[in-house]
Amino acid sequence: MRDLILLAALIGIIPMILRAPIVGLVAWLWIAMMNPQREVYGFLMGFPLNFPIAVLTGLAWIISKERKLVPLNPFTVFIGLFALWACLATYLALDRTYSLTIWSRAIKTIVLVLAVATLANTKARIQAVLWICVASLGYYAVKGGGHMLLTGGGQRVYGPDDTMIADNNSLALALVIALPLMNYLQATSRSPLARLTGLTVLGFSLLTIIGTYSRGALLALGAAAVAYALRTRAAAKFVVVGVVMAAALPSVVPSSWFERMSTIQTYSEDASFEGRVAAWVTSVNIATARPLTGGGFSAVELDPVARQFQSPGSLRAGRAAHSIYFQVLGDTGFVGLALYLLMIAAAALNTILVLAATRDRPDLGWANLLARMLQVSIVAMLVGGAALSMAYYDGFLVLLAITASLHRVVRGSAPQAATAVATPWKRSTAALALRAEQK
Repeated sequence: MRDLILLAALIGIIPMILRAPIVGLVAWLWIAMMNPQREVYGFLMGFPLNFPIAVLTGLAWIISKERKLVPLNPFTVFIGLFALWACLATYLALDRTYSLTIWSRAIKTIVLVLAVATLANTKARIQAVLWICVASLGYYAVKGGGHMLLTGGGQRVYGPDDTMIADNNSLALALVIALPLMNYLQATSRSPLARLTGLTVLGFSLLTIIGTYSRGALLALGAAAVAYALRTRAAAKFVVVGVVMAAALPSVVPSSWFERMSTIQTYSEDASFEGRVAAWVTSVNIATARPLTGGGFSAVELDPVARQFQSPGSLRAGRAAHSIYFQVLGDTGFVGLALYLLMIAAAALNTILVLAATRDRPDLGWANLLARMLQVSIVAMLVGGAALSMAYYDGFLVLLAITASLHRVVRGSAPQAATAVATPWKRSTAALALRAEQK
């Protein structure tokens, strides 16, 4: 029955996709982030739904009156260059056959991200992208939070099988990244029901994060909390909420949760942490030996590669990189890592420019708040991702694309805003043009 309902829903939106490619983009995001085919048990189970929806969206985009070029800005340039470098790194990979699978998934994600940067060119479209991303993860938040309440926290919460968020740590970090966006949507919604729903999903997300028993996510949550307090000037209120939650934890989670979280203080004695460090050492060894292109996607996971690049403190058998930084370094070398970090820096710069342009602009208050929440999400990923292999997680890369879309919308919202966020070498020209128009 679930398969038939899902199939009927997909068939039903085909005419809407062909009429408006933004509908296809939203459906594409929903399938990519929620993976509804993992929640059915019949003929659609595991079926690659992304491909037909992506093809339909591309066709609709071609026949529509939408802009036919990806907007050029620092973010799209750097992610495009990273994609090209990833292709070269894969061609020269230590085990090309093994790396091709991960490369294919990463390139498909980048295509989706560029589609977001191209089509999410209005406030309404940005809101639609945010809602579908939050709803997709919110489903697993409610499901995981409910499981935690029913089991008393005695069992760890995991994500859907064979997805980027299948692991408990990955699911937890994905939800930590989404929390600021959930807060933004509920804060800017006019409907009381939407705001109540948003707060409810936010609460279940916190329960699910706790229920994953993820120590890395707990650190990311702490970093996000500090960033949130600083970016919203709500430190006092946040401290009160934190104290209340901490006081309520003993009645929600078992003692085993506290025992696991307490090992954060003795991380140097933890076997799991030692394994992560060994994976980082091997990733560095690969990049040092092959500085330009690295070993190819997920080369560090291969036993022969681990043995080939052995050194004191390195891996003896293949294992995941367990860090977005060392993951990209081992996969694509120092050049790839530089492009990846520049891509994140470009997204962070977008939020700074938006904040500068929307200061003292009540009509763009929504953009100001969204920019601040995006900054909190980026901080959470930079901290939590230091110990997880989630460099190519679609939710994070889409978030970075939203910063480019937001910058673009704010820049085009009014002449004053365009002047404020223009690149330095164009600001004087824009200012002169504005004065001429006013005369």
